[in-house]
Amino acid sequence: MKLLALAGDIQALIADIRLRTPLQALAQRTGWSLTLRSFHDCSRADLAAADVLIVQRGATRRAWRLQRAMRLRGAAVISEIDDLLTDVPPHISNHRALQAQQGWVRRCLEEADAVTVSTARLGCELAREQALPPTCVVPNCALPLGPLPLPAQDAKAPVSLLFASMERLATDWLYPALLAVQRPGVDIVVVGPPGAAFAAAGVPVRREALMPRDDFIAFARSLPNAVAVIPLEDSRFAACKSALKWFEYAEAGIPVLCSAVSPYREVVQDGVTGRLVPNDVQAWQAALQGAIDDSAWRLTVAAAARATVRQHHNLTQTVDAWQQAVLAAVHQRRTAGALKPDGAWRLQDAALLLVERAALRLRQLNRQRLARRLAAKQSAKR
Repeated sequence: MKLLALAGDIQALIADIRLRTPLQALAQRTGWSLTLRSFHDCSRADLAAADVLIVQRGATRRAWRLQRAMRLRGAAVISEIDDLLTDVPPHISNHRALQAQQGWVRRCLEEADAVTVSTARLGCELAREQALPPTCVVPNCALPLGPLPLPAQDAKAPVSLLFASMERLATDWLYPALLAVQRPGVDIVVVGPPGAAFAAAGVPVRREALMPRDDFIAFARSLPNAVAVIPLEDSRFAACKSALKWFEYAEAGIPVLCSAVSPYREVVQDGVTGRLVPNDVQAWQAALQGAIDDSAWRLTVAAAARATVRQHHNLTQTVDAWQQAVLAAVHQRRTAGALKPDGAWRLQDAALLLVERAALRLRQLNRQRLARRLAAKQSAKR
């Protein structure tokens, strides 16, 4: 079996979590081949060499055309989606762009032999809006970090309340609770765009830029008495997410406070593997203060959460689900039979193949030129 997996940016974190890491493990397990491409690097030659096309977050005409071309070749197509992109809330940074792309999202879902989703709830919500091909749940998991010890929880050291997000947060109710627990020995650390809103609300914070996953994990584990805080609004969009942040923090050995909403209330055992907190000021103030004051609880929760994630939310389960999804898509395509391309499509496809070869070569030359310029600048600085 030859797999071709595409994403907007195949090097992005979400592509690593959903595609690169689990599909590489799947290829190693089964002996299948795997090719990874960003959309702009995918050619007709890549399609011709593959048996199965996996498209992450298809939301453009190009993504739809690639899926259509693959099916016309008689190969299977999987549309991979991990967010409810048909109902995006206004606080998401690229809300307008995603709104404009909803028509293509729906067409890409339709132009597939199977749809993979990160949660069963997401699959159900998408199915409420349109008829879908067979849907397969491919759960997110905690990517393994190896035999790292749990970070220390020292009753005499400061406590670090850690917030991290690639998006703004709809959490105005949180700021009064943070102000109420703020005192010497309590540090609030915000990684990513939410830091501006915290500062605007008058919450003293240490702001950090977004960083690669491995660097972030190392940073989070280096903070004294780190407690990860995951506030989340109670919305249809948020409820369709997976509890990925809790998985990642649990694997890293960092105790978590999170909103008592889906998806966290489905996986976190309140008081045992984390704290589920209602979204009101008094509840958050009490939860924050309790975590700050109780170092023994922080360590116990971190250990229990890591054990739970390693047993129930691990990479093996994600790889198993991907294998089932690929086989389901292939079966669906064989059962449905091949689409029949007409003569016009054949001519267009041949012409596009020639154009793409030239464009890819030009893009490679431009990248080589830019790499030489960057190397020359770095050499000059030395």
